Amino acid sequence: MLVFDRGLGGDGWASFAALESVVDDGDLWLENNLRGVANGVVRGGSGNLVMQYPPGILALDLVPFLAGRALDRCLPAEWMARGAELPPVGRVPRRVFLEAAAIVLARNLETLLGLAWIALALGRLGYDERVAAGAAGLAFFGGPLLFYSLVGMSHAPAFALAALAGWLLVRQRENGSARLALAVGMTLGLAALVRYGAVAWLPAALLAVRGGARQRLATLAGFAALLPVLPLVWHASAGGWGPPGYGGQMAISAASPWNVLFAPRHGLFLFHPALLFATAGLLAAVWLGKREGPRSGAATVALLWFLSIATFNGWWSEWANAGGYGQRFLIDALPALALGFAALLAAGRRRPLVRGLALGGLAAATAAGYLLFFAAVAGLVQPPPPLRWPQELADYRPLAAHPPGPRALGEGLRRASFLARAVFPQSGP
Repeated sequence: MLVFDRGLGGDGWASFAALESVVDDGDLWLENNLRGVANGVVRGGSGNLVMQYPPGILALDLVPFLAGRALDRCLPAEWMARGAELPPVGRVPRRVFLEAAAIVLARNLETLLGLAWIALALGRLGYDERVAAGAAGLAFFGGPLLFYSLVGMSHAPAFALAALAGWLLVRQRENGSARLALAVGMTLGLAALVRYGAVAWLPAALLAVRGGARQRLATLAGFAALLPVLPLVWHASAGGWGPPGYGGQMAISAASPWNVLFAPRHGLFLFHPALLFATAGLLAAVWLGKREGPRSGAATVALLWFLSIATFNGWWSEWANAGGYGQRFLIDALPALALGFAALLAAGRRRPLVRGLALGGLAAATAAGYLLFFAAVAGLVQPPPPLRWPQELADYRPLAAHPPGPRALGEGLRRASFLARAVFPQSGP
């Protein structure tokens, strides 16, 4: 996150435009705020262009947005007087750049918070610090968060909220607290105000909550408490009490979850092969769960969490994420998959050969996923036109036939990294 930069991405401009419209115009109509980027924007019943995403992301982004604006007022006028480049818009005024940069920094911090909550949850489940830290690190480097922690879209905060919900669930299962059950529900409700797909977490949460009907009702009440905000915002922006619309269509299909997991186009296990090891670790932990003390049942809940999110997103017609990098729609499942990583890292201590082979395969899979990420962000592989990102592993085939040399790698790093551009402003490293 200190090295690579992706700006607001494509969809991140919709929430940025909505926030700018609220602060500057006092409305949610975006015609004069888009700067030529129409990602994540639909025409509402009022006839105005509005953001298709739920409004929770605006609440999360308000503080960094205002901090960037305050920094612009404090800096000397000659600093960045010509503005700065902010893809895909191009050159923008200094104020806009600082507002966007503050939001991206908030995404970095949200990612770190999520990783910390994963490690804390694993610690409470009895894993030692090294295993917990290793599993949290693998959740970052082994999956799509590696890319989506870098952009001002809503995936990083959704991940952080998923990790927070997981940590609260682990604590709630220790004593059956109704207050913690309520906190779990409210966390899920807030997540649904950030990304609608967070509703897919609810079945696993209800299964995980310890206690009887009182605790489960508390979780449902917490989840529902924040949802009345949605129709109010929909009415204010689009003129109706229902959602203004969303790209693609939802349809229950037997093709899910296999499509998002194994499809040649952005299949999770093809673009992020380390997560296949995490899934194997989860399955093994479920099989051995009755002998795992405080971990008993946690792996079953995590597996349901993972499959619920995969199935729900597999029902969406846009499951392949053709306009983006990798299988970003399963970022919400990374806290669950981290438990699989932890189970794998902790297993086999009495069988060094088996453990060595498993860890070697996991390291190779993580490195392979990282190489796919770097080749894409560095522009070393050409995506099929008119798309901006590689779609299948076959798109990377030219790299195997003609591996890039040190000069090409250096130039690619400069394209992908603001730090490399600052240190080597004229030529590649």
